[in-house]
Amino acid sequence: MRDKFSVAVKGVLCHEGRYLLRKNQRDEFELLGGKLETTDTSMEERLVEEFLEESGIAIQVDSSMEPWLYTVGSKNIIIVPFICSAVSIPETLFDEDGGELLWVSAEEVDSLNMPYGYLDTIHNRVPRKSTSPFEGKYLKIIPNYVENTYEVVVRVRDGDNNLIVDEALDNFTAPREHIERYVGEIEVVSELNIFIDSKLYINYLLK
Repeated sequence: MRDKFSVAVKGVLCHEGRYLLRKNQRDEFELLGGKLETTDTSMEERLVEEFLEESGIAIQVDSSMEPWLYTVGSKNIIIVPFICSAVSIPETLFDEDGGELLWVSAEEVDSLNMPYGYLDTIHNRVPRKSTSPFEGKYLKIIPNYVENTYEVVVRVRDGDNNLIVDEALDNFTAPREHIERYVGEIEVVSELNIFIDSKLYINYLLK
């Protein structure tokens, strides 16, 4: 049986030089977003809905960024980030999940208690694998909610579009760690990620 992961989509939203962040129940700062649900037809759809619920902001999803592994307590979560832009912003932001929302400049981001993966994503760097020892307690209780998990497949193509890596991701293994098993430390760049048939495909191109 192949390992499965929770998958969370997150949005990098910059407005007037400041990034929108959320302080969560672990007292960490994070990007807004949420976990995929069984009714979702796309990751972009889920992200748009999560922004409305967590802030009241209507967004459009512009482009994908490189996913990374976030281990929270005993859970393995694949974070799939996107660059977003605001369509409309309400005068007052309100998070239904009970988090604290704030706009932070790029200079201030570095001083916050934030997992490396989020910080790297904001600065458009290769995201590092991150961990947090505490799962925390959610203030919002959803009756009969069951967290969904998904198979994650890592794919690498060469310059001639030949598929040279096509493997399911192992538990507690970051996507780039998985790639290095096959191609060593040869440079790869993140490509478009695809969610289909309850599988997340993380795609890379060999440089």
